[in-house]
Amino acid sequence: MKPLRRLMLQIEKEQDFDRINWSEQADPLKMPTPGPITTEDLANAIKTTKSSTQAVPFEKYHKWMAEFGSV
Repeated sequence: MKPLRRLMLQIEKEQDFDRINWSEQADPLKMPTPGPITTEDLANAIKTTKSSTQAVPFEKYHKWMAEFGSV
């Protein structure tokens, strides 16, 4: 997401939205691109993303496997 946020910030800084003709289709070759994902982007994502596995009741699934076997 960080490359997209950088792209949106760049577009907001460079574009004069009052002067855009919204009825014309944009030239895709002139559109800015989000750029590469950096290792810093990945590190920040890991730091700020919460694990979803903490909310999963694994004990319930282990009990199921012990009682009934494979699904």
